[in-house]
Amino acid sequence: MTASAQNTVTGGKAIVFGMTVLVFAMMAVVAQLPMPMQDSLLAEGGPFETLSVVGYGLCILLMFVLWPAASAARRWYFAVFMALFAARELDLDKKPFTEGLLKARQFSSDGVSLMEKGVAGVILLAIIATGLILLRRETWGFIRGVAKGAAPQLAVLIGLLFIVVYKLTDGLARKLEPFGITLGQDQIDLAYVIEEVGELGIPLMFAVAIYLTYRLPRLAAAAPSTAP
Repeated sequence: MTASAQNTVTGGKAIVFGMTVLVFAMMAVVAQLPMPMQDSLLAEGGPFETLSVVGYGLCILLMFVLWPAASAARRWYFAVFMALFAARELDLDKKPFTEGLLKARQFSSDGVSLMEKGVAGVILLAIIATGLILLRRETWGFIRGVAKGAAPQLAVLIGLLFIVVYKLTDGLARKLEPFGITLGQDQIDLAYVIEEVGELGIPLMFAVAIYLTYRLPRLAAAAPSTAP
């Protein structure tokens, strides 16, 4: 690898590292704010949730603005999942449905009409099919990129880890109760901050990955070679 190519790789990783640090810095800052201010920032429909939705919209916009049209069209499933994540932030998996799209009761409850069950089933099957297509086309390339330390794949990996953090901290106190573990109010409040701010980290890292997928090859091509 030439020095210019190495500088390009290092620069990409620096962007990923800087954005990751920014997310954790936001967690630290919000955790130190007075509770009324925390509640206002992290509430449903509040600034952080709104920014998360905007972030997913930005990811879709970046795909169609930065990537070649053929590439964006071929990888349409990324845009679909960004839209689904945004819809999840807006609780659209719950509000239009009696029990909730992702709840087994939506399909087993007698209180849900047959038509609603059918619509929910079609939507869920479409989401599953899209996910399977994404996994089939992208999994091995993603694994190879992470193994090589490629910045775009590392950004995606960190975004996925933020999803794991969100799922683990969502209702953490309730999840720990069966194990006889009781959290104090300060710990519950901290988990809530990590959950809500971490949610914003997901679209931020995906946006970084989309940008770097476009930018790094161009920087590498434009950089003068120092090879003998």
